[in-house]
Amino acid sequence: MNKGIPVDLTSNKGFLRDVRKIGHFGTGDLEITMASGEDFEKAKPLLMKSYEAS
Repeated sequence: MNKGIPVDLTSNKGFLRDVRKIGHFGTGDLEITMASGEDFEKAKPLLMKSYEAS
């Protein structure tokens, strides 16, 4: 069941990308690009939410 992406992608452009309608390897609907420790901290809540849902 696709519940959609629970974050605002427009304010996170370059950090988050919707990959639901493109061919991609991996699982999930969202791609996170991390280039720094700050990006990792920003991604932690999304990573935890994904982990807890699995």
